[in-house]
Amino acid sequence: VQRHIRHVEESAEKNRRMFLGSVKSLAAAIDGKGPYPRGHSERVMIYSQTIAEFLNLPNEEIEKIRVSALLHDVGKIGIEDRILRKPAALTDQEFQIMKNHPRIGGIIMSENPEMAEYIPGMSMHHETLDGKGYPLGLKGNEIPLMARIVSVADCFDAMTTNRPYQRAMTFEAAIDRINTFIGSRYDEQVVRALETSIKSKKIKPDPRVNNVPEEKAEAATQG
Repeated sequence: VQRHIRHVEESAEKNRRMFLGSVKSLAAAIDGKGPYPRGHSERVMIYSQTIAEFLNLPNEEIEKIRVSALLHDVGKIGIEDRILRKPAALTDQEFQIMKNHPRIGGIIMSENPEMAEYIPGMSMHHETLDGKGYPLGLKGNEIPLMARIVSVADCFDAMTTNRPYQRAMTFEAAIDRINTFIGSRYDEQVVRALETSIKSKKIKPDPRVNNVPEEKAEAATQG
């Protein structure tokens, strides 16, 4: 009986690793369509997971948030390359097209009923507390916590990596900026969890993609 239980557990873990590996491969392929530093989706996953841990969420919920964060940009597969790869800020018309990617991602994943639990973080991560986000214009607690976490993680990575139209901010400057949007765009408890994880060194800058002051660069690569 014990051998059978162990075999079932090992098989389940193997299937989990295969699933996550497939999700990471898909996320990497989507990241590669844009002009941004590679690894965006995986960094968003790491930030989201860390935030969830600091919020003391159950392990099962953290796992859902990890997968949802990895897949948050899957809808960009339905956006034209000329927009995704544009090395400058988007026009208003192009941005309206880009705003469709959360909805597209939700539609894609809804084809598989087993992916339903991951969809909120993907399809709602651009909603904002003031109701001015997209695609649904949800407000406050209408936005699932999963989506509120991915939203902050996604924004943080966008601010702290170089973009065609914007130089990367330091972690400190990014947090200061995000703090100005607490209550309008972002959930305070989520932002505080991210801030705490940075202060405690649970999340550290990577000189390969983040703006790290020269005197801190060497230390940031250790550990």
